Amino acid sequence: MYKLLIADDESRIRRGIKNSLDWSKLNIEVVGEAEDGEIALKQIKKLKPDLMFLDICMPFLNGMELIKKLNGESPDCIIIIITGHDEFEYMHEALKLKVFDYLLKPVQKDALLDTVNRAMEELRKNNQNNVYLDLTNRQLDENIDMLKQTFISNWFNGSYTDQKVLSELKFFKFNLDSNIGIVIIKVIERLNYKVYSKDWDRDLLNFALTNVTLELLNKTNPEITYIDEDNNIVIICNVKNISEWVSIGNEIVNKIYTYLNYIAILEQRIIKNGIYGTRNAYNDIISNIKRTSEYKPVVLLAIRHIDVNYYLNDFSLGDVAEKFSVSSSYLSKLLKHEVGLSFIDYLTMFRIKKSICMMDDPRLKIYEIARAVGYNNQHYFCKAFKKVMGVAPTEYRGGGL
Repeated sequence: MYKLLIADDESRIRRGIKNSLDWSKLNIEVVGEAEDGEIALKQIKKLKPDLMFLDICMPFLNGMELIKKLNGESPDCIIIIITGHDEFEYMHEALKLKVFDYLLKPVQKDALLDTVNRAMEELRKNNQNNVYLDLTNRQLDENIDMLKQTFISNWFNGSYTDQKVLSELKFFKFNLDSNIGIVIIKVIERLNYKVYSKDWDRDLLNFALTNVTLELLNKTNPEITYIDEDNNIVIICNVKNISEWVSIGNEIVNKIYTYLNYIAILEQRIIKNGIYGTRNAYNDIISNIKRTSEYKPVVLLAIRHIDVNYYLNDFSLGDVAEKFSVSSSYLSKLLKHEVGLSFIDYLTMFRIKKSICMMDDPRLKIYEIARAVGYNNQHYFCKAFKKVMGVAPTEYRGGGL
């Protein structure tokens, strides 16, 4: 039943309203009465009425003040004002506060019944709207992951304007700041040796890959997780500690191999222009990964070994060749043919890419970055950096050692 509260400082008015109609037949229960505004407010907080008759002029807290407070306490309550002719000047303000209707004193039974019937119809409409909203919210909750994936797909394929992207990010409560990092992982299924590895269902494999990745990226505030149509795992993070974030890439690849027995290609970068540069960064990385995934198995394995051990100062072609039981000359020819770079050029390129990510952290000195990517000699690092990028590290960064 709907709950009715009657608030009027005249007991005969309260009694008259209460006794005028058979409220139970109208599916209404009179749950409370109040003789002043303060009592009425307490009753509202306690009883949460659906319908309320309210006298404008009451002691302690008048009807107008009470209506304003009602908007916070019980915004869906339907208010019907009870007023005398000499109080009619208040009605304009009351109507601005969205009261449902008003009744003149003394209250006539026919007018009361007509007003109540219209109020009941409004309550039924409100209930239907609330049921619809509840259903809509439940459906949204049940399908939220699918909707997020659809949004990200449309974002990355260029279907949305920048303004639409910002609107959708806000709707889904993705909180991306100015320092965004993107990680994309591709497992090479043709290198999955079933003697050692489980034959995973694709969805289960994606689930496992995502969990391994998110576990390691937990400290870097991952905001968006997306699996594209080619089963690339995409994670977008708010990066607080860039050097820590860069080093996590190796850990992810190693964990995927150790726990899932899959060789994975991983590329990560800090996104220039934040949100606005995300789509271009994604497409550029995907293009690189597609090209890499077509290499011969031994080249893929060699590249993975280089990518994981790039930071070792004395890392050499001989180390990689020995790891895979091939000659250095044969591996060198394969790398040149498939990748288009010699071992040392590929290693240098990879180290410089990692150093560029780290340059966005102003706390890191150039010599610290050099050591982190495998150069004990800062001068040699600067020379290699300029050869690849065309400018010295300090110029690229904008000054400062």
